[in-house]
Amino acid sequence: MARRNKSADWLADAAEAVEQHAAQRKTSGPLVCASGISPSGDIHLGNLREAMTTHLVAEELIRRGHEALHLHSWDDYDRLRKVPAGAPDWLADHIGRPLCDIPDPGGQYESYADRYIAEFQASCERLGIRARWVRQSQQYRAGAYREPIMQALDQRLELFDVLARFQTEKLQAVPLEERRAAWWPYRVYCPSCGKDTTTGLDWDRETATFHYACACDGLERSTCLDEEVLGKLVWKIDWPMRWAHERVDFEPGGEDHAAPGSSYTVGIDVVRTFGWEAPSFIPYGFVGMGGRTKMSSSSGGAATPEFAMRFIEPALLRWLYLRRPPIKSFNIDFGAEIWRQYDEWDALARKVAGGAASPLELKVFDHALKTSEREVEVPELRVSFRVLFSAADMTSGHRLQMLRVVRDHLDEAPEQLEAALQPRLDCASGWVQNCLPEDERQFVRPAFAPDVWDTLDEADRASVALFLERLDQRWSAKGLSDLVYGVSKLQRGMALDETSQDPELKAAQRRFFVVLYQLLVAADTGPRLPTLLLSLGQERVRSLLGG
Repeated sequence: MARRNKSADWLADAAEAVEQHAAQRKTSGPLVCASGISPSGDIHLGNLREAMTTHLVAEELIRRGHEALHLHSWDDYDRLRKVPAGAPDWLADHIGRPLCDIPDPGGQYESYADRYIAEFQASCERLGIRARWVRQSQQYRAGAYREPIMQALDQRLELFDVLARFQTEKLQAVPLEERRAAWWPYRVYCPSCGKDTTTGLDWDRETATFHYACACDGLERSTCLDEEVLGKLVWKIDWPMRWAHERVDFEPGGEDHAAPGSSYTVGIDVVRTFGWEAPSFIPYGFVGMGGRTKMSSSSGGAATPEFAMRFIEPALLRWLYLRRPPIKSFNIDFGAEIWRQYDEWDALARKVAGGAASPLELKVFDHALKTSEREVEVPELRVSFRVLFSAADMTSGHRLQMLRVVRDHLDEAPEQLEAALQPRLDCASGWVQNCLPEDERQFVRPAFAPDVWDTLDEADRASVALFLERLDQRWSAKGLSDLVYGVSKLQRGMALDETSQDPELKAAQRRFFVVLYQLLVAADTGPRLPTLLLSLGQERVRSLLGG
């Protein structure tokens, strides 16, 4: 049954619910945690929450000493319901056919379903999600569900009555008894047209023969389930049937599945037909894509896990799902605020390293970094994402220049700096190239701006001169940071490292920042000045500042 999270540790709550559920129903075998997705189009970050939630609960159970299995069903035996946006028009001819039998529009994969399955499974591998992947087309066609299909046909009227209890009768166009007589839980894919435009006519249990007619030609046909399985159970029967077949102990689902009359609530009663009980269940909320971005044609733009990991390192993406209960909806920001997600993640890492993290923070951090099988990809060297994307922006993605900027930011850099920064380095470069809107790109003046210089007073010009005078000896991230704050101190007879809360000093510092930005990038603000200066190089800085 669905269960409210009672503590901040939603993983512990979920695992305890599974343990209690299994204790009442199982005496042997692994705890089965299931997820399922229909590969009918781009498998987005909302779909990932299905697989990620199941994976994380299974991992928590393993850490508690249980044998746990993550079983993921690919519902590739589902019918194509509509042509996705951007797909070729000829796919309309395949509406009603199983996803596994439709050609891949790109011609790269064996089927339409294979395209989306391959991409998602590759993304899951990077994220540390390793499941037992099950293709429902293979299961059905191999006869794995022959007995439960026949059981459903035997008890079709009883199953209809279960479904009817959740229907609002006044919304139905056909009277109850008429619907009951015409309803069948099994839908055949016609061997003539390949579609599920079929209508059940009769079921002969003694010969295991199902009689049906297809709208494509109006002919009546028969299929013997002892010889072949040409179709599948309708969804609200299929899902609980598989709970029983796989002995599922836990499975999450979207919020819509938990609403009255929806798949899970109906399934609680349906599954008893197959001799099992509904698994422990967690509803999950929407995951969307936030932030204003430029989505170039080369980058696509669909919010898939593969797309996300072009800009968000795998462990950070895991943490974004881990940090809040599944029921809470959230957006993953791919706009200008993407750096905040990195800053929060890095702040947690520092907190853990410094011994200041709470037990729950330690647990969440650990789950993000590794699974029971392996560690998840993280950079060996954590450099601020803001530094990296600013360097990528300022250098137009020139890798050697980017690395020079980063090296200048570090007190000590490893010999193989580029490798130590991956995958974050590629994420920052990719984000600037594919997501940063053109009007948010950093403009650098091509030459000294005498019109701006003429607007400066003598104090401003003296500040710039003092800055240039000391530039040579302060050319490092820390040195430049001290200098841009320190010029106003030096003008007041203070030392560079002297601290003061004098509001006049702070106003002078802000004024000096604006002067530098105006001369360098024709704006009052911009990227952190040390990063900007390092990315431009000392010679160009002197030229732009009139030195």
